[in-house]
Amino acid sequence: MRSTVADREETHSDRSLAKSTGTRLGIVAAGAFSGGLAAISYYVAGLEWLAHGFLVWVVLGVTTTAGHTLRTAVRRATAVLLTGVLVFYLGRQWIHVLEYPGADYAVDPERMAAWLVLAVLAGIACGTVFRHIGREGWSAAIATTTAIGILLGDLARELYPSLRVEPVFAVCTSLVVLVILLLAVGSKRQFGRIALLVLPCAVGGMALLVASELLERLAW
Repeated sequence: MRSTVADREETHSDRSLAKSTGTRLGIVAAGAFSGGLAAISYYVAGLEWLAHGFLVWVVLGVTTTAGHTLRTAVRRATAVLLTGVLVFYLGRQWIHVLEYPGADYAVDPERMAAWLVLAVLAGIACGTVFRHIGREGWSAAIATTTAIGILLGDLARELYPSLRVEPVFAVCTSLVVLVILLLAVGSKRQFGRIALLVLPCAVGGMALLVASELLERLAW
């Protein structure tokens, strides 16, 4: 009898370990795929927004953290963003060599290191904020509108000053906003909270994007 109970506990432990390992590998794979996709888009006309914008990173931040504990959310977001940034920079160098044979090109280690540090900070921020998405209350509404605000700010940045934007970018942004709302809205009251906060968070998202661009220009 004792042996049977011990065997069951060992089997349960093995399954939990396998599930945990599979989840971690999935998160790393998602980061690598997204970073690779952004690296490819960097050299494809009409898809540059995927490399320069925040759409991919917001999707990763929300999908890996929503509904989890603080510790798990921060760990997941940091891992996926670190992997994404690393693959993006290394992948961009590799694609450049293939695209332009003989061209002198190498990754700036200082710049990549700086963005890896920012990925860690962003992972902490995403994990802390986005984990509330899907719950009730003002904290969840703030988390939801923060994600949406960054996306709307990204869209506004693309529209300025020509008032033109790639249709694919507009459609993808709209779909991601819709999915986030579907994840976040569980009641009419929660929808009302989100509606009240969308505009100020959109302004905040635009300010965040402008600040990130200014920081990059000042640093490099």
